[in-house]
Amino acid sequence: MPYSKMLKAAIIAGCLFAAAALVIGGLAETYPALDIVNNGLLLLAVGLAVLLLLSLALRSRMLIVTTGALLAIALATLIPNLSGAAANAPENAERFLRVATFNMWGKGDLHLQKVEAFLAETEPDVVVLEEIRWKHEGFLRDMQETYPHQAGKHGLVILSKYPIVEKSRLDRPDQPYWQSLIVAWAKLDVEGREVNIVGAHMSRPFYASQQKNDYEHLTKFVQSLTGPVIVAGDFNAAPWTHKAHKFSAATGLGRFNTFVPTWPARWKALPLVPVLPIDNVFVSPQLSKIDLTVANRLESDHLPVVADIAFVD
Repeated sequence: MPYSKMLKAAIIAGCLFAAAALVIGGLAETYPALDIVNNGLLLLAVGLAVLLLLSLALRSRMLIVTTGALLAIALATLIPNLSGAAANAPENAERFLRVATFNMWGKGDLHLQKVEAFLAETEPDVVVLEEIRWKHEGFLRDMQETYPHQAGKHGLVILSKYPIVEKSRLDRPDQPYWQSLIVAWAKLDVEGREVNIVGAHMSRPFYASQQKNDYEHLTKFVQSLTGPVIVAGDFNAAPWTHKAHKFSAATGLGRFNTFVPTWPARWKALPLVPVLPIDNVFVSPQLSKIDLTVANRLESDHLPVVADIAFVD
């Protein structure tokens, strides 16, 4: 088969795949389980752009029209869901808080040593940790010198340099204690200003009904809070998925991370290239974005996220 025919066949196959993915993803609002496909929407748009360029190179009118139309549909689906980014702080704005969030799913003592070194280097004021297990009790004790105020002991933990005024947790109903936690909450007194820190860990998209319920519970919890709110954690969904976009729109929170991938950074001992930004920080309108940093690997399948946050006067 000539090269051009092979390329045309590959482009047609790519178009069929893209069309199926767009149809499936478009049904996610009605069938939440299908929202898992929308995690790949940005990659799909990039792939369609490549197919369009190849079609132009082949000068095939049919393929140019087909790939162009599919790319337009993908962008029309993607772009509206990219709204909801946090407002940028004015230049030279004073930092109110530095918040770090990190999923601790990793291995061994070396992992904990790297996490301690990471926190010592980045010096966040508040740390939200997911996948905290019983083996991390010694690590949490070691952290008390730097972070004397802590909320939670298992699953989700908030570490703070500032006093915790109130704290609580939100659990999935009818689940055992070790896998029920959705939210850890702490109200901090930051030099006379109270701010809500919400640590979140949403269920994985493979458990579609549970993830949908998690987002609904998180949304209602955030809506019940008064004053400035910071939500940080592992959302197990890209910002342009239906669930994540709906959460931001319903709560009025702006996200810090839109495009910087944080997962999967590792599979067992094998380093991987992250492709999805599922770890994030959201803030209420009283707060704004100075900077977001996604740090290096710490032997977890997630990369740490560090957010510098300003207060809007």
